Order: sequence, then C-alpha cells, then structure tokens
Amino acid sequence: MHILPLAIQRLRCFYLGQMDCTVTRANIHEKEIIRALLQPYLDELSSFPDENPDYKDENDIYLYPYLNAYWQENARFPYLLYGDGKLAGFALVRQDGEHWEMAEFYVLPEFRRRGLGTACAREIFKKHPGDWRIGFNKHNLASRNLWRKLARVLSKDDIEEGSLDASHDYIRFLM
Repeated sequence: MHILPLAIQRLRCFYLGQMDCTVTRANIHEKEIIRALLQPYLDELSSFPDENPDYKDENDIYLYPYLNAYWQENARFPYLLYGDGKLAGFALVRQDGEHWEMAEFYVLPEFRRRGLGTACAREIFKKHPGDWRIGFNKHNLASRNLWRKLARVLSKDDIEEGSLDASHDYIRFLM
C-alpha cells in the first residue's frame, strides 16, 4: 500500500523537475536525527534580528524544549525530509486548537533552491488538511517567500497575514 503513494509522489516531483522527495513520520528511534538537525537550524535562526534562542546548555548546545512532546502528544507530528534518498531536513507540525502550525521547518543548505522544500511542505499540508498558521521572523525573507508562494498556490480561501509580535509575522490559509 505504501509503495503506490510513494511512487506517485516521486513521479510528480520528477515531472516537475524537482528532486525526488520523500516525507516520512519520524519514529522514536529517529528523534536523535532531528535533535542533531536542530543545531544548525537554530544556529541559522539565531542570526536574524530579534531571534535569540535562549535554550543552550553549558556546552553551547541548543536544547529544544518541545522535542520530546512530538512523540508524547497526539497533536504533534515530527517528519524527516529526504531528497533523492538522502536526509535533507525536518519538519515539526502541531495542532493548536482549530489550526495547524508548522512549528519548525528546515531544509539543509545543500538541498535548497531545488524545489525540495516546496514539495515537502506540500506533502505535509496534504497530510493535515484544514486551517494553517505559519509564523516566521520578519527578517527571514526566504521563509516569508516560501510560505507566501505556497499559500497563494494551495489556499482554498483568503490568505491572512499579520504580526505575531514585534519580530514575527504569520500567514494563515485554508488547505
């Protein structure tokens, strides 16, 4: 049963001229992979103004306080992203009341600008249809552009944009 959807997904990515993309739900044994990927992700985020992750330990390692919850709570979903069969990133999705949130989304730099992030995000949205709200740092133009582009293409209704706080905006749309 799993082979057909994966084959169709790969065919679609190939047809669109993108990398071969796969999104899989991370199991408990793969939690350490996401923990490792969180290090470059959070380090990259910390370079943006007003983005200062304050959860580093004494060894300068980022501690993501919600990571364990993705295997303990029913409303949280951890995903690993693959491009051409190679580990390419991760996504952490959660349901917050009436809407879904892309809590974290990271594609390794060597896989960027090849359509993989767009294709993986589309697959995640399909797994969780409904109302989505995605927050991002106002100064992270690549993130802003990705979510705006996807919202314009995929939204079934109006797109709402606004401010979460002094340094973060959001985009909200219906899938």
